[in-house]
Amino acid sequence: MKKSDEKRLQSAIEDILWMAARYAHGRHTYAPSIVRDSVAVFKDVFPDFNIKQDHVIEPPTDSEISGALFRSDYLDDIFNHKTK
Repeated sequence: MKKSDEKRLQSAIEDILWMAARYAHGRHTYAPSIVRDSVAVFKDVFPDFNIKQDHVIEPPTDSEISGALFRSDYLDDIFNHKTK
């Protein structure tokens, strides 16, 4: 694969992962774990990968974590820089 094609592909995947994270954040389904696993694979293949920061995605409040609602359903921790 040409280096230019690899960069284009990496950019496209970064865009998809960012939007997938926004969709999956806070859902109580398999979606958060699929996104989390995909980000881990991508970081393994591309060590310089930085998922785009999304200030809409914030950590859950204490009241949002209880019973069947898990911390791992929230994806704020996959970003390289924490939100405010």
